[in-house]
Amino acid sequence: MKPIALLMLVCVGVSVALECGNSEIACSTNEECIPYEHICDSGKDCADGLDEDKELCAAWKNTKCDRSFVECTRNGVTNCTEISEYCTLESPPCEGELDRRICLMLKIGRINKPSEISHLLDITESNLNKSKELGEKFRSLLLNTLSHESCPKMYTLVGDQCLSFFYLGKMRWIESQYYCREFKGELLTLNNVSHFADIVKHLQKYELPSDFWIGGSNENATLGWAWLDGSPMEMGSPFWATRYSADCVQRNVTVAKSETKCYHFYQAPEVVPQSKCASLSFEHAYYITDEDCQVHKSPICVYKGSDFPNGSTF
Repeated sequence: MKPIALLMLVCVGVSVALECGNSEIACSTNEECIPYEHICDSGKDCADGLDEDKELCAAWKNTKCDRSFVECTRNGVTNCTEISEYCTLESPPCEGELDRRICLMLKIGRINKPSEISHLLDITESNLNKSKELGEKFRSLLLNTLSHESCPKMYTLVGDQCLSFFYLGKMRWIESQYYCREFKGELLTLNNVSHFADIVKHLQKYELPSDFWIGGSNENATLGWAWLDGSPMEMGSPFWATRYSADCVQRNVTVAKSETKCYHFYQAPEVVPQSKCASLSFEHAYYITDEDCQVHKSPICVYKGSDFPNGSTF
């Protein structure tokens, strides 16, 4: 390492490595620590005098408690509490008039004017609010993917079926089948167009940006695409995603020879199957696509047991 670079690292290390004891805070220069009680005590203890800054002292001092203390209300009781304790008490936290930027300054561990850390408070509160919003969205998703009063645990009601949309985890196709069986289910079989429509609407409503394994595969080339119970999968519309072919695709329609057109789009698995497992594809608006069975996707399980909390049997 070059001497200049090494010197820079040493300097940076010195500027950030200062550690203060309990009830102490570093001066803005990071050259010394002073006790909390020396902040705004009418004596400049930091070399730059920032510990006696008017703006800081206006936020630090109050007329209701001694210096370095502030009123804290908890469980309906109000007492004068050390500022450091006011900022760290939980369950419940303190309620009072202390400027929240003071608590942020103590958390940072270095004296600053409140105005100089306002942007940090904005970022902190913005992140907290964002976290709460995401938390509510997550809770909503759990209630509509893995929970419903009419279904067993880990299942939600969609149409007349109890389904589990395990979007939180991703696994291979065969692993998805084992996973479903652990919860008395199997990978989803699309019995009819109505079930398919209900599921697609549910996925779109709750904005689940995942690809989902379902219980279809092309394990036997002679039999072709089939569901887990051995019944054949219906090809084409309305289940399969639209694909493009450079060659002309035959359409089962009768037209005059002079009106014959070349069609390049079809709804079905790839003409030459390269992938053997069926998935509801987010990219294709949740239509079925044939995928590599080793790719990790989320499973959709359909409940196969009979123990429903409300006595229903679907």
